[in-house]
Amino acid sequence: MLAGDNNKELFDYWHDQVEVRNYHLIKSAEHVPTPTLRHQCTNYDKLRHRTDVTQLDELQRSRVIAIIKYECTAQVLQRRAGLLKDRAVELNQYCQEQNIRRGRLESLIRALQEKLFGKDQQIQQLEFRVSQLQAEKEALEAERDSSDARLEMEHELTALQEKLQAAEAKRWELTRRTQSLGGRLAHTTRYQRERDVCREALLAEQVRCRALEAELELLRGDTDPAT
Repeated sequence: MLAGDNNKELFDYWHDQVEVRNYHLIKSAEHVPTPTLRHQCTNYDKLRHRTDVTQLDELQRSRVIAIIKYECTAQVLQRRAGLLKDRAVELNQYCQEQNIRRGRLESLIRALQEKLFGKDQQIQQLEFRVSQLQAEKEALEAERDSSDARLEMEHELTALQEKLQAAEAKRWELTRRTQSLGGRLAHTTRYQRERDVCREALLAEQVRCRALEAELELLRGDTDPAT
């Protein structure tokens, strides 16, 4: 059915003739002009140049082309809105998961920082004890006490120095792990920005759809062929 007085039948007929394609362009998060979507993502040009359309008289041809334009535009915008909405939902869910993961990482970092702080205190205590022993050693040497007492004190000092070295090595490892975990928190921020861009694109397309609906209402009364 190419012409006639029954608008519903005409719209239904051309609705079934529309083919949507190039989904990679339709679902792009970047702004895509409506004419670009209509020409590149539907068979709009093919339909309006069909022989059975071009052979109609001027008034009927204008009417049919306006209906073809409406159906192609409406279907591709509806498909784009659906794809962008699905992408927004997917990104929102992903960001929620990342936020949960980020919370866990932050908790782990805090725990490591607390352990690191504890190690710092332990190191300070050990350093203080080493200082005490060194002072005692100097005092013993100055007083020329027995060699046995001095030897025992030196053994204790050596053991404490080994503990100090082990504690410093563990603190360095905790610092490295804390820095590594902190770097992974930046991973979430990129997906949040992508989600926000998708949301803004979806909102813009919704506004554009409403403007297009008003334009299509005017096209129904327009007798000039569309381009």
